[in-house]
Amino acid sequence: MSLTKLTAGVACGFLLVAPLCSAQGSIFVAADIHASSEPVSVNDMVHGWDGDFTPGEYAYADVRLNTGVRYHDWQVSSEKRWYYYLSFSEDMSVFYYNTEHGGSADKDLDLELDVDSFKADGIRLGKTFSLPVWQIHSSLAVYKVAEYQFGELDGVSLAGSGDSASATLDYHFDEDKILEYPVSDTQGYGASLDIAMTYSGLRDWNLSLQMKDIVNRWYFRDAGFTTGCINIGSSAGSTCSSSGAASGRAGQKDFYTRIPFTLMAAAELKNTGVSFSAYRHERYLRFSGEKAWDSRMGEFAVSLHSTRQLGLHWRSGWHQLSVISDDHRFSHARDLQIRLGVNFHWL
Repeated sequence: MSLTKLTAGVACGFLLVAPLCSAQGSIFVAADIHASSEPVSVNDMVHGWDGDFTPGEYAYADVRLNTGVRYHDWQVSSEKRWYYYLSFSEDMSVFYYNTEHGGSADKDLDLELDVDSFKADGIRLGKTFSLPVWQIHSSLAVYKVAEYQFGELDGVSLAGSGDSASATLDYHFDEDKILEYPVSDTQGYGASLDIAMTYSGLRDWNLSLQMKDIVNRWYFRDAGFTTGCINIGSSAGSTCSSSGAASGRAGQKDFYTRIPFTLMAAAELKNTGVSFSAYRHERYLRFSGEKAWDSRMGEFAVSLHSTRQLGLHWRSGWHQLSVISDDHRFSHARDLQIRLGVNFHWL
């Protein structure tokens, strides 16, 4: 099974289950989990920064679970999605780690944090267009958002002041996790377009490009919001002034936003099983190389990644399984990707 077939699977469905293109009709179930965290492990990013720490600038996760049907060039599926992308200064990661562990920095810390996070259920409709050397697949998802957090923080923590800080805040939410402002009857909706394409017109190479969320828009009716100034401890007043620990405005209003798109590009050297790829989502960037071998049990592959990950892959006419990690102990992994897909052909 060459990368051409695999990327054709991308064109039939972002879940990378290659045989979706090889049958006129099929039912599929698939999961795509991609997570990366610079400062701590992915597990610690979710449950508390208790393990090894390295100053970093991002934490990212995109989890999609799909169940659907494909018939000829059309595909429809129900989708559950969990997404978060946190970008922050290295000083911010140091400040948060010190706050968790009672430490203090020996220099002033510049605090910068941007947060995009949501949990949503949706319906995805896709169509494949086949040309002599091109295959293009576009899919549109429409979501109802169950939980969301979007915000920006900018401030400073003075040297030796522990967890004290002075910062401005612009924050939209369904549940206020900072100042606990009560929110009632808020609804969120979104739409997102994915496009995948493959090109096989070169003599030695097959090329593919996939763009997730290349066009997206999110609307939140009566979103909770807080804008203002937070001052805690001896750093108070360094960035802004407030009466007490915090001051500003809070309430509910409509809110619109977008999330960053994801780019994936791949090139396969024909008839060798060797391929190279790149994955980018804002600050997160990964380069990869893969070698595949055919067998009677399907295609097996091993991949190496610039994020110090090792990948093991098994693909066949009815399934795909890929595990890519920088640590065999998943609870310690900072870069982790798992793909699992199963096809049931009925035509």
